[in-house]
Parts: sequence; C-alpha cells; structure tokens
Amino acid sequence: MIPFIRSLAVSALLALPVAASAQDAPVLAVISHPVEDYAAWRQIYDDFSDEQQAGGVVMEQVYQDPADPNNVTVLHGFESLEAAEGFLNSDELKSAMEGAGVAAPPNVTVVTRAD
Repeated sequence: MIPFIRSLAVSALLALPVAASAQDAPVLAVISHPVEDYAAWRQIYDDFSDEQQAGGVVMEQVYQDPADPNNVTVLHGFESLEAAEGFLNSDELKSAMEGAGVAAPPNVTVVTRAD
C-alpha cells in the first residue's frame, strides 16, 4: 500500500503549477468578496481550474474569514502583470463569479514583488 500512496503523492506534486506559493510568483492578485454559499462557490471555483491555468494563474490559494466563512480571499499568482490583467478582466472569470454566487463586487489588489 505504501508504494501506491507514494505514487499518488509524486503524481500530486508533479501536477502542481510552476509557482507553488505566493513567494514564487512575481505578480500577486489578492481578491476578496462575500459569497452566498461557500460550498457551492468552492465547487465552481475548483471546476474553473483549467481556465485559471489557461489564463496564466501559476499559483492559487483560498482563505476564509474565521468569523464568516462566506467571506473569502483568493490569492492568484502570475508570471506577468499583463497575464494578471488579462485574466482578471476576462469575460469567462466574470461569468464564473456570477454563476458561483459572488454576493458583491470583489475587492481586487494586484501587487508585484519588490526588489
């Protein structure tokens, strides 16, 4: 059984995007917004992963407000400011957010790594 688990772990590691943490991405988008139902939102968010990768997302992490789990903050890492702007302004993302039950306009901050 151990070799099987080790194989799964290696497969999972190989499937990770190039930048596995915010420290590895030169451009970071911090997106905060409330959702109507976290579980429903999360399912659509997870189903949107192919579009994220196609849109240049190289790292992603999701956080919840401990006082209100329906307030989420998402971190997306990008290799360039142009990739971040293209993804964040895409019609596909806007449509997915509407369908996922985002309850208010998102607060989006894009930052670049300081030298």
